[in-house]
Amino acid sequence: MTVLGSCSLGLRVLFLISAFCLSPMASSTDSAYLADEGVSLGLSLGYGQLDNPVYKKDDIPLYALPRIEVFAGDFSFANTQFAWTPVWGDNYQVSLFTQLNEDGLYFAKHSAALTAIRTTGGRPSMTPPPPGSGIETPALTKRRGDITKISKRKLSAMSGIEAIVDWQSWRFSAYWSMELTNYHKGLQGALSAQRLFLFDQHLVLLGAEIQHLSAGLVDYYYGSAQQEIRAGFSPFLGHSSQKYNLKASYQYQFNQQWQFISDIKYQRLSSGIADSPLIDDSNLLSFYAGFAWNY
Repeated sequence: MTVLGSCSLGLRVLFLISAFCLSPMASSTDSAYLADEGVSLGLSLGYGQLDNPVYKKDDIPLYALPRIEVFAGDFSFANTQFAWTPVWGDNYQVSLFTQLNEDGLYFAKHSAALTAIRTTGGRPSMTPPPPGSGIETPALTKRRGDITKISKRKLSAMSGIEAIVDWQSWRFSAYWSMELTNYHKGLQGALSAQRLFLFDQHLVLLGAEIQHLSAGLVDYYYGSAQQEIRAGFSPFLGHSSQKYNLKASYQYQFNQQWQFISDIKYQRLSSGIADSPLIDDSNLLSFYAGFAWNY
């Protein structure tokens, strides 16, 4: 699996799309959770960005987003995500899947086409104690260093099992996955719920998700060991942690080929990740809006 450790920029972009953007729905007369058999291609042009929590790392801009989906029987491929669904019914399915882990994307080097303006806002300073308050209590701060001198983090591949249940306009899902690439031997799981609203050509999708990351995965990406300490960062050992996600999507279907799409995602990192000196912000807001063409 060494190919994933040095995967191309194009593959990283496809993964970024599949991790953030929702696939356009097939038809306003069908369930939005069902996919058509065969090959589905598309392209959207717009603007957005994926918020990057890593210290002095650029947010990742989104402009032209391709969509590549293939459905053949029980097998499917959608923007770097492979799945096999041997168990399914009218309102449930159980799938085995393989996908890339999003945490490695935050440390990747991007070309000029994916360059974003570096954020200039910093953390607010501590409010000074009033005069005569006695001995000052030292603030617990993260020691920062040169982010370019930390050890390389690779984009890992995860594989696991997912169960999905549809009830009326709701979708409930749970998955658990383990690493294939042997970089961090980490585990990751999630529980999520989505609510679909469909009004003629208008589609709104709201969702909430809690992700659990094992200590090995967190420590590989956000821990600071000897090389990070030599680069000026304070020591940090990663612990099992959570990510809390809220998502919203709006789509307007002009016709079978053209639609307007927009997505927004809020993510909060638990202290097991946010306390790392490599992390600059525990509250992330990512978004995208544009016009999509489907073939």
